[in-house]
Amino acid sequence: MILNLKEDKMKTNILHIVTALLLLSSANAVHAQKKKLALTDALEMAKQGNKALQVQILEEINAKEMTRETRGGLLPSISANAGFSHYFDRQVIFLPGSFVGTDKPVQDFAVGGRNTYNAFVSLYQPIFAPATHQLTKASKINEKIQDEKTADLKSRVALQVSSLYLNILMMNRQLGLLQQSHQRNIKALKDSKSLFAQGRGLKSDTLRSFIAVANLKSSVSYLKNNIEVSAIELKRLIGLEDSGEIELTDNLEDTVKVSQGEFYQVDEALLIADKNRKDLNIQKLTIDLQQKKLKAAQAGLLPQLALIGQYQIQAQADDMEINEYAWPRTSFLGLQLSVPIFNGNRTKSQINQAKIKTQQEDILLNDLKDEVKTELATIISKWKESVTQLDIQETTVKSAELNYRMIDDRFRNSLGSRLELTDAELALTQAKINYLNAVYNLRMLHVELQQALGLLTL
Repeated sequence: MILNLKEDKMKTNILHIVTALLLLSSANAVHAQKKKLALTDALEMAKQGNKALQVQILEEINAKEMTRETRGGLLPSISANAGFSHYFDRQVIFLPGSFVGTDKPVQDFAVGGRNTYNAFVSLYQPIFAPATHQLTKASKINEKIQDEKTADLKSRVALQVSSLYLNILMMNRQLGLLQQSHQRNIKALKDSKSLFAQGRGLKSDTLRSFIAVANLKSSVSYLKNNIEVSAIELKRLIGLEDSGEIELTDNLEDTVKVSQGEFYQVDEALLIADKNRKDLNIQKLTIDLQQKKLKAAQAGLLPQLALIGQYQIQAQADDMEINEYAWPRTSFLGLQLSVPIFNGNRTKSQINQAKIKTQQEDILLNDLKDEVKTELATIISKWKESVTQLDIQETTVKSAELNYRMIDDRFRNSLGSRLELTDAELALTQAKINYLNAVYNLRMLHVELQQALGLLTL
């Protein structure tokens, strides 16, 4: 009997241990699913994992290969050819009849062997090829354009990641405020029901509290869904394949105090942007590219000079005794001059098209500069206003907190109504949300300004 009790106790202990281990492993698994992510980590991950950036990097490599291809037009071309033919009827040439002992003015005459062999190596080396020279320079410029496009894409991806990260931070803070307000309103609803049951409250107060709780519950659910969707988009942007949840570790108020003092004048900002913005550099390089294409089209009117050469061996026979064949050799080396005379005015049309394209790119550059100036002026103006709004909202939050404490004290001492306290709670929540909006706007404008200046990158 005692032995059985000991065995049962031992089994029970083992069961408890196993259960504890399972719970611990389950808790660890849940904890492991959440990945902590700072903004700097997200930007670094996007540098390696963003799919659009990977495609653009491949475009860089492709541009380098295009340059190699174009430059190859200035290098020697060497080719080897070999052939074999079997003639069922011998080849025929036409000679004066007197040459072959007939009276005919022209006599066909069969010559050569039934089996013919031919092999040769040819050489073509451009000496003066102005169009190819200009196209090679254009390819080098295209390489630089692709490099700048990669840098520009990094800046735009950094803006997308930063914006989405800050947006999720903002929604998380809003969610916390709404959940707190939801709990306070649930308590207010219970109080209203209690007062109504005692005959000390109105049914409309209870109904109003119920509507407030329902609205807050809906807002909380909506925010949670938005946070989840935004987190999925953030993981896609940074190339994070992990299906688990992410936990953002940055604080929304980080760097706000620093950014408040970083004011720029528009002219100063324009100088910085002109030096650092990749889209401006791309447009300038595009103009250079069109100018090189214009020169390449103009070079189509110039002569071209090349070195040519060939080394050839051949044989003919009726049998397949290859070892007994004679293999006569022929070789030459010379110059080939090609002078364009008339090609239906196609080259002149190409020159005119290149001139028009260059003019278009000049206009686009001026338009882009105007657009950048407008963008910078707008952001700087909004930035200054956001700093003012942040100061106002800080004061408003302090006032709303003081007002809520005062009305709460009045309510506890039966000097105020539940309706007054509910209104004060709503005003406090709204003031805090407005403050968060002001912080969020300031941080977003700071990021947008860095991107507009060309200083934001991965």
